[in-house]
Amino acid sequence: MISYSDPAIGQVEELYTSAFPADERRDFSDFTELLSRGAFSVLGAFDASCGGDKLLAFITFWKLDGITYLEHFAVVPQMRGRGLGREVFTHFLGNVASTIVLEVEPPVTLIAVRRIRFYESLGLKLWDGVPYVQPPYGPGRQPLELKLMTHGEVSQELLEGSVAQIHCRVYGCASAE
Repeated sequence: MISYSDPAIGQVEELYTSAFPADERRDFSDFTELLSRGAFSVLGAFDASCGGDKLLAFITFWKLDGITYLEHFAVVPQMRGRGLGREVFTHFLGNVASTIVLEVEPPVTLIAVRRIRFYESLGLKLWDGVPYVQPPYGPGRQPLELKLMTHGEVSQELLEGSVAQIHCRVYGCASAE
């Protein structure tokens, strides 16, 4: 796990800000403040051939009641398409959390369809009929119409309760409606 004071936090910031548009992430100062309080965790994957100092991928996640919310998952561009994402995600499912919920873009672009298929190949379910809006990450940021995916035994009731927790804990009880 990567802490807010870990030397790798600069690499996390670089990948985080390059991989996610502003509306899909919080300011990094808010990221590190929440991380320092233990609000969420960051799992990093490092290149062992470089002495374990080079970040290759990370997952940010929140432990909620009955489920883990996977907030961000990114792989450095030069490692995409090489199986690293599958390896990191499989490790996450086997060692960190198996009952998860995450947000994805609706399947209206090729990249969104490919991302959903990737997650489905790892056993996740797309809740296509469940409307979902991600609240804005802060002032000047926009809410986003997204879809939810889950892994593990997730009922409609657990999903609805998880959405309420996500909106309150992750987005500060913001309403996306």
